[in-house]
Amino acid sequence: MKKPVLIWLAVTCSVAANAQDLMTGPLAGVSTQLQPVKTGNAQFIQKIEASQPNYRATFSVTKTSDKGKGDESTYFLNLSDLDISTVTYKVERDVIAVMADTKQHRKFVRYSENGELKNLTDRVKLYADNPDIAKALVESLKKVIQAAEKSYKPTRTPDTLDELRQWLKTNIGNEAIGSDKYEQALTFDYDNPLRAVFRRSEVGAKGSASSETFSFNLGDLALEGLQIETKGKRLELSLVTQQKQKLMGYAKDGKLDNVVHTFEVISGDADKIRDIAGAWRKLIPLAVKQLESRKPVFATMPVAQKYLESSVTSAKTNDRTIEQALKPDCICTYTRRETYNKNNTEEVYEFNLADLAEKGAKLGVDKELYTIELKTRDNRRFIGYTKNGVRQSYVSTLELAADNLENVRYMSQAVEKAVQLCALSRKSPVPTGSQQARLDWIKEQLPKDLGEKEPTTYALATDNGTCDLKLTVTQGGKKTSELVYDLALKDLNADATNFDVDGKNVYVSLVTKGKEKLVKTHKDGKPSDYVHTVKIQLGDIEKGRYVAEAFKQLIRNCVSN
Repeated sequence: MKKPVLIWLAVTCSVAANAQDLMTGPLAGVSTQLQPVKTGNAQFIQKIEASQPNYRATFSVTKTSDKGKGDESTYFLNLSDLDISTVTYKVERDVIAVMADTKQHRKFVRYSENGELKNLTDRVKLYADNPDIAKALVESLKKVIQAAEKSYKPTRTPDTLDELRQWLKTNIGNEAIGSDKYEQALTFDYDNPLRAVFRRSEVGAKGSASSETFSFNLGDLALEGLQIETKGKRLELSLVTQQKQKLMGYAKDGKLDNVVHTFEVISGDADKIRDIAGAWRKLIPLAVKQLESRKPVFATMPVAQKYLESSVTSAKTNDRTIEQALKPDCICTYTRRETYNKNNTEEVYEFNLADLAEKGAKLGVDKELYTIELKTRDNRRFIGYTKNGVRQSYVSTLELAADNLENVRYMSQAVEKAVQLCALSRKSPVPTGSQQARLDWIKEQLPKDLGEKEPTTYALATDNGTCDLKLTVTQGGKKTSELVYDLALKDLNADATNFDVDGKNVYVSLVTKGKEKLVKTHKDGKPSDYVHTVKIQLGDIEKGRYVAEAFKQLIRNCVSN
């Protein structure tokens, strides 16, 4: 409740008693110096009103022109926000302005013109009609600020996590700022006290409303991002996740829309937003510590596998259901059956965990469900993909789904550990003994009748020892054709020998040194063109990987001989 200063000084009541020690003298001095100021074409009438608590006050300045037109400017603030070093006066034509700025020029002063709320400001401006009064007003304002600094104490907030949660839940509420209204609520999950939801609805001057919902874990927040900013007429307290990770679910008008890293609590009162910030400043370290204590340690492959397998569960929305299962061995299979608008889709992905990027698990949103995208190293198309029983081209990414963010909280860490362990445990099946053993192993891997319309068979034979080979490619269909390559391994480049993917197919490429056309070919028994590259099609990525490795070893041993 506000009272004019002079009346407030005269009344002996509890309000006066509370404020008397610190504020009575300084405020009385300011009130005395706020005299009417007459200029050449206008007059200023000024007054100060004190509020409870006693460090808050309202300055009003009414300017009336010689034609009778009046304009009132009003400043409402916590006097301790003013910076003593900025209090000064300045001649402005036929009047002297007395000014005080806020500390660090923070726009914490509520300002209105003729009763209409304007943007927050960082300055209070008063007037005097002679230098003596201006100097006296400057000194009185400095005393007021000093008294307010001693008097102002932020609201004492609790110290325990549970009490802080309850305090924030109670104190974050609706705000009316000018013609705008904000409905705000912070709630917590009963089963997981670290899980929170912040809802905010904004109703504009024309009555239009929009709602936003942020779901997050208290332990994901960072003190570094906790800051108060001014946005026009309102103050916003930003809460940000650690390293600005996108770990907050964001819903617009009730529909999941995105994952974000920040949200804002709104207020029109600097003291209130400061108190709320103080509570968050206490709560965040406690929540981070508690979440850290619950964090699983993926020290072994079985632990990572168990988490990954148990985290990938059914995900549902009103019109969408995804049944999914992950078998997280190093050679991994992900099966996904989705029903959406009465359409059914089944997808199967097969891949080697060691082929995934260690930091490749990325959280996102798709049609009101959370997604966890997994991608391969260097975006190589090493993931086998089948849709509705039909084999598709290899892909470089896949998406897991979740309707609860907490279910997949540690997905990226589990994937990272599994990728590392699979890479370390990867063992090559290529024989390490003789050239003949490697050659025999390659022969066993070469496909028989690969393909549907035109089945292709590969056969490898020695021509003169293990360094001169003949590769026969027989292609069936309506007409059978045969292509024979004479491979002199000493002419091949081991470093250029590799495997790759082309659409649905995996190939091992054998390339000559300098890509010279040194490989003689015979087509259907007749000599044909020399070539520099020979491609062998394999049935899957793993065969392609190790057949390429075996050929590299064969070539290197032949070159060294």
